[in-house]
Amino acid sequence: MEALELTKLQLLSHSKNMLDAAQKKDWERFSALDQVWITLLRSSVQRYGDALTQTGVELLKDNQQIQACMNKEQKSLLNRLGEDTKKIASVKSYLK
Repeated sequence: MEALELTKLQLLSHSKNMLDAAQKKDWERFSALDQVWITLLRSSVQRYGDALTQTGVELLKDNQQIQACMNKEQKSLLNRLGEDTKKIASVKSYLK
């Protein structure tokens, strides 16, 4: 297999692993993968440029799904924070 094809496979594999981690809410794994992602992507684009255009389309689809997972998790965290804030306010009110 030639270097370009291996690079495409590596990019797609890494992207799918990041998507999988985000969908499973495994943020520790996602963070570890994300730390090397930009370097991998930049070096690949510098080396192969336009030859990665079709692969880039798939990477963008993965990224959109990752962003959707992250937005959903952020909303969930905000809801829990709001609930916790109300509980704390109730306890403070009771203790007065």
